[in-house]
Amino acid sequence: MGMLGSQRVGAVAAVLLSEWVPVLGLIFGGCCTNVFALESLVRSVPKSGNLITFAQFFFITLVTLPSQLTSSGGLRARQVPVRRWLTMVVLYFCVSVLNNLALGHKVSIPLHIVFRSSGLIANMACGRVVMGKRYGRGQAASVVVVSVGVVVATLASVSDEGAFVGESLVGVGLLALGVVFAALLGLYQEQTYAAYGKHWQEGLFYNHVLALPMFAFFYRDIWAQMRALTRESARVQVPGVGALHVQSLWAALLVNVVSQWACASGVHRMTSMSTSLTLNVVLNVRKLVSLVLSVVLFRNPVTPGMVGGCLLVFAGTFAYSRLSRAPTATASKKRD
Repeated sequence: MGMLGSQRVGAVAAVLLSEWVPVLGLIFGGCCTNVFALESLVRSVPKSGNLITFAQFFFITLVTLPSQLTSSGGLRARQVPVRRWLTMVVLYFCVSVLNNLALGHKVSIPLHIVFRSSGLIANMACGRVVMGKRYGRGQAASVVVVSVGVVVATLASVSDEGAFVGESLVGVGLLALGVVFAALLGLYQEQTYAAYGKHWQEGLFYNHVLALPMFAFFYRDIWAQMRALTRESARVQVPGVGALHVQSLWAALLVNVVSQWACASGVHRMTSMSTSLTLNVVLNVRKLVSLVLSVVLFRNPVTPGMVGGCLLVFAGTFAYSRLSRAPTATASKKRD
């Protein structure tokens, strides 16, 4: 029995590793690479948010389309009603556009990461108002800690820009609005997955393809950003390919969209195979790694206020996740 038991444990461990290692690789490799490429782009062309968002949505639509095709070339039957996907698409589109637009308004990547890690605040507020959820005192205290951390980090960041006015204030407002939409998206996803099951590949496809027509409202802006990207790009030689040169910023955009696909795939897959607690912890560790890489690779200024704010946000989020395992917990799933 001892030998048989150890073989079963080994088999289970092998299965878990075969599932988890690829998913964690997609999340940490894809999402961290995405932040690196994103910062490279916005440092050269700050107001390139709409172009970046459109490129991400278009690329992910192309690479996920084959998974939704039948052998005859038509689309597979949906497991989730299209009206559900349309609602999620509008929310997801708003979140993506607002987050990328904020980078063009004097918002640093570290502050961007901190704000996107503070979704518990909006999540709890929307859960209470929209769905009538109840939360324990420990969860409320955790959210207060997160709120204080966001305020401290924001004040420290905008003070580096000179004053809490102008573009910095606009950028913070866009981020705050994006956090609210992300919370509503998480609550709606929770309801949808509970009712129809977790069909992550279908969700990844429809959340992007149905949003493409919305970019028609920004076509002039996207065209102008394409020209700016070409104008600001330097020609660089491709390593290992002697005569081949590419434009640096277009290469960075390609890296950004491919890594965004990897990141989104990892998050969607993990949603279908893990608990809310596990997903929360993994995503926040990933954001912490991205934050450290941004500071180290791009020499972003780090003040005591920024460090303290970051620690409060991550500590509060982790505490909330731990408390959410209690029977009274009603935590919602978060998205990157």
